[in-house]
Amino acid sequence: MAMRKRLHTALGSLLLLCALVLAAGPLHAAEPVELVEGAINRVLETLRADEARAQDDPDFVLEVIEEEVLPLVDIDGMARLILARHWRDATPEQRQRFTEAFRDTLLNAYGVRLADYLDRRVVVVPRRSRQDDRMAVVSTEIEMGRGQPNIIVNYRLRPVDGEWKVFDVEAEGLSFVGNFRSTFNTEIGRHGLDALIARLEEGDRSLIEEAVPEGEGGRG
Repeated sequence: MAMRKRLHTALGSLLLLCALVLAAGPLHAAEPVELVEGAINRVLETLRADEARAQDDPDFVLEVIEEEVLPLVDIDGMARLILARHWRDATPEQRQRFTEAFRDTLLNAYGVRLADYLDRRVVVVPRRSRQDDRMAVVSTEIEMGRGQPNIIVNYRLRPVDGEWKVFDVEAEGLSFVGNFRSTFNTEIGRHGLDALIARLEEGDRSLIEEAVPEGEGGRG
C-alpha cells in the first residue's frame, strides 16, 4: 500500500516532471542530464509566475501541457509499449484511436493537478543517470518534505527524429508503462480492445485510476 501511495504521488506529478526533464529541446543541444539540470529552474519559474491562474483555470493548465510538454513525450511509443501484443493485432484505426484517447484521458486525470506540485523540489542525481546512443536514464528525486522520504523517479528517454523523448517513467522501481499495461491488458481480456478504447474515448478516468488508485496519493 505504501509503495503504491508513493507511485501515485510520482505519477500525479508526471506531466510536471516531464516538462522539467524535456523543456530544453533537441538531442544535439545538450546531454540529457544537462537538459534536466538546465530546465528545472526555468520551467518552475514559468509555472509559478502563473500559479494563481493555474490553480483556478484547468483549461489553461491543459493548454500549456499540450503546447509545451506533449510534443516532447513519445506518446506513440508509450502506446505501443502499453498495448504490447495487442498493438500488433490492432488495426491502424484502433492504434490511432487508442493513442489519442489514452493521451486525452491521462491529461484530464492528471494534468489539472499539475499546479498542486509546484512546491515540490526536484533534484537531478547524475551519479545514478546514464546514457548511450540508444537510450538515456535520468534519475531524479522528488523532495517530499515533512519528514517523508524522497521519491526516486527515473526517466527513460530515447532519440526520436533527432530529439530525446521520454517513453517511460519509473517511480520507486515501478514502471508507468508497466502499470498501465497490466491494467489495460486485464480490461482487454475481459471486454476486448474496442471496449477499452470506447471507455477511454468517453473520458472514463476509472481506467487510469485503476492503474494508480485514487486516494492513495495526495500532497504531503
